[in-house]
Amino acid sequence: MENHGHVDHHHHHHHLSLETNTPNIHQSPEQIEWERRWPIALKELTVLVERIKDIRRANPDKLPLEMANIENKQITRILKDELFQAIKTQQYPNLKPSVIRRMANKIGDYLLWRRVTTIPVIHELIVLLPWWISHMPSDVISTLRDIGLKYILNGIVIPVQQVWKDILDAQFVYLGHCVCRSAGIIDDLKKDNRVFTILNPEQNQMLLDRMMQRYRSLKEQFGNHLPSTAPRYIELFEELEAKRQSGATDYRLETLIEKTYPDWEILPVLDKYTQSWIRSMHTNYKAHLIHKELAFELATILYATRGAIFSSMRLIETPYTICCCPTPEAGGGCVLTNWYYWGMSNTSLLPNEADYGRRKDKNGNVLTCQFFPIRGKRKCLGCGCNHQAENPKDLGMFLHDADTVYSEWQQKK
Repeated sequence: MENHGHVDHHHHHHHLSLETNTPNIHQSPEQIEWERRWPIALKELTVLVERIKDIRRANPDKLPLEMANIENKQITRILKDELFQAIKTQQYPNLKPSVIRRMANKIGDYLLWRRVTTIPVIHELIVLLPWWISHMPSDVISTLRDIGLKYILNGIVIPVQQVWKDILDAQFVYLGHCVCRSAGIIDDLKKDNRVFTILNPEQNQMLLDRMMQRYRSLKEQFGNHLPSTAPRYIELFEELEAKRQSGATDYRLETLIEKTYPDWEILPVLDKYTQSWIRSMHTNYKAHLIHKELAFELATILYATRGAIFSSMRLIETPYTICCCPTPEAGGGCVLTNWYYWGMSNTSLLPNEADYGRRKDKNGNVLTCQFFPIRGKRKCLGCGCNHQAENPKDLGMFLHDADTVYSEWQQKK
């Protein structure tokens, strides 16, 4: 594993400068265009250089023993064995789709294994590639963007019901630092200078009390010790418990939301998600254990109070996280939701057809979202609403569904 060690932050980027020459008639169109673009590129480069300060010494804390045997992805072995053999056994260029997918999985998993991938400056170059493409001046931008979203990065919408199941079935659950939020692409914590929620104060309080009851129950169950939970989250819940007992005015759900932001990538240790991403995030101090029953309640809160769209993000063909994607209601949305709702891309977010599925008419035609006006211009993604119910957004019914999933999991333990 590479170790970046100490990084000299006093880069000489301030020496990067451009002496602008006065255009003259002898300049070619290419030279004029180059001089127009260079200051813009220089500005972007300076921002990237500043971001390199995010690199720190690797996190010395060990992963749980059950995850310690994650295979180190060596790109030389992949190229020498996996890819070479795949190409060699096929008639170029007609590779079978299954072979291409295996190749993409290997490459994607390797990229997610690399520690540098979780550093915002590097991750942005990968995650934002379709965004960079979409800002190029060209008549074929939508086509290029969709190629990037289809083959490099996209997300499959996961209904909240499946998110619950994945969390509870996981061996461990981590909360990861959302790259869109940490990179500053989106700041969706607040709207109109208030922590953004879509429920009323009484409903918010009900959800916070539910979370804290879960925390107290777990502490009692494990003899006042909460396993599989990082100190930062134990301290947070202890702080909230003290506020509850003292009747502090900031014993509010908004406090929990603000204290956990932007760690809203849910990283369950399951075979369906590569563990390479968890390893990389952990190494860079960007992933922390949380007891899965608390993660279960957090997912419930984010969906109910913020209208979250959960997606299984995929780099090339490798699923690596359940992201609580920023919605278009607060700040326009993240990379994936912004492309779907504002860029009209049909490939950035692939809809869910499972559980309650998408809202449809009696003829099976997919309808638009009926609850959020901004989403109303696009077809329902199937984020988890029970469209057959009289009131699909009824909080009581929603919490009953959550309790049913939890009870079923308890029975099969």
